[in-house]
Order: sequence, then structure tokens, then C-alpha cells
Amino acid sequence: MLQPQLLPLPLVEKKSVHRLCLHVGGIVRMMDTQNIMYLQSEVNYTRFFTKDGKAYLEAKTLKHFNGVLEGSDFIRIHKSFLVNKNFIVEMTPEFVELRNGVQLPVSRRKRRVLKKNRAITSVFSSFIKMDKWY
Repeated sequence: MLQPQLLPLPLVEKKSVHRLCLHVGGIVRMMDTQNIMYLQSEVNYTRFFTKDGKAYLEAKTLKHFNGVLEGSDFIRIHKSFLVNKNFIVEMTPEFVELRNGVQLPVSRRKRRVLKKNRAITSVFSSFIKMDKWY
């Protein structure tokens, strides 16, 4: 009796997201993730802040966008903030400073994760002095 031959399944790679669909004034608009500086949670809404100084409100949670943007250039630094690491110019245990001068808080739990994860902190090697971390 012949045994059925099992074929391996192709590996599915998770691709990073380069664009998001946002609802702006009743119109669906495509936005490049490279233009988004950070996202801020507002209970069941998320506010997007872009590099051109505009802000957009989307009726989805930050947790949703954290899952969508997983594996891209975004880092969760606080329960209320998701930051594009390409816009960070300074990072201390208490805050992250962006190119436009905005300072966002870093939670204690995320501080430990950032410190332990050398892959993330190595991105900021030119900005971080390790003696600032405790």
C-alpha cells in the first residue's frame, strides 16, 4: 500500500507595512508609514502625527495599529505611544525626543525592554550614552 507523500508548505513571510489606509473627512486616504512620526492612543481612537505637522484621528485602537505595524520601524514606548524610530534623535530612560522637539514619555516596563533589546538600542547608538540608563 502506498503512503501518501506529504509536501512541505511554503513559508509565509510577514512583510512590513509601507502604507496605511486612514479615513480623513469621510474619504479613505493612503498614507506612507515613513511620513508618520508617532501614534497616540485616545481610548478607542488613535491619533497619527505626521512629519508635516498634521494630525489624523482613526477609530481604531493603538493595539490594532501596533499589530499592523509589527516588524516595521515602529516601537511601542508606552501604553499610549507608538513611535517611528527613524524620527528619534534622543532617548533617555524617561523620554524619547523626536526631530520636531516633541518629547514622549517612556514607561518603566518599556524602558527595560528597550535596554535589554540590543537590536533596538543599537539603532540609537549614536544618540544614546549607556551611562544614562539605569
